[in-house]
Amino acid sequence: QSSGSSGINAEYGDNCRKLADAFTDIGCQPVWPDGGYFMLVDTSPMGWDFTQENTGRCYDVDCVKWLTREFKLATIPISVFYGDKNRHLAAEYIRVCCAKSDATIDRACQIIRSLKRA
Repeated sequence: QSSGSSGINAEYGDNCRKLADAFTDIGCQPVWPDGGYFMLVDTSPMGWDFTQENTGRCYDVDCVKWLTREFKLATIPISVFYGDKNRHLAAEYIRVCCAKSDATIDRACQIIRSLKRA
């Protein structure tokens, strides 16, 4: 069963919509998928700064580690899918899975909304 022409299962399309709304509410910019179970999110509007951690890793890797460690929100860095030369192109994007239970998606949305800057 598909959600319009997007090629996303209707249930996962609803999940993507919920997550997209939550990220939009805090100022991030979701990139709506044409298919599959993942959505990209541009986190650059948040202004999160991980330079003090001095890890030498790409921003998105530090970002997803922080989200997991501090908020128990598991996301996936995008830059790891790029070679060294082009890694910067995806440095402020994270990947979010929409193929989760309603309870997990609802909890994730609560966590995401708690990240809103005052």
